[in-house]
Amino acid sequence: HALWPKIRAQLPDAQLHVAGSYPPPKATALHHPKQGFHVVGWVADAHQAMLQARVCLAPLRFGAGIKGKLADAMACGTPNVTT
Repeated sequence: HALWPKIRAQLPDAQLHVAGSYPPPKATALHHPKQGFHVVGWVADAHQAMLQARVCLAPLRFGAGIKGKLADAMACGTPNVTT
């Protein structure tokens, strides 16, 4: 709610695709294609989705070690930004 409008103001054609199995209703409620915000949920091939991305945004709030999504991004050569 706070960052995406600012990003779109600077990059009006920017698109964000949120992928992951079983997104909660709170996440799916954010799906807004006209604003470039796509909650796609499960994808058949995570590596293919990562290869199509220009950057992987991975806000990791908990856990230890290198998370799978960061390893996938590195394996695909997709730059990543995380907390």
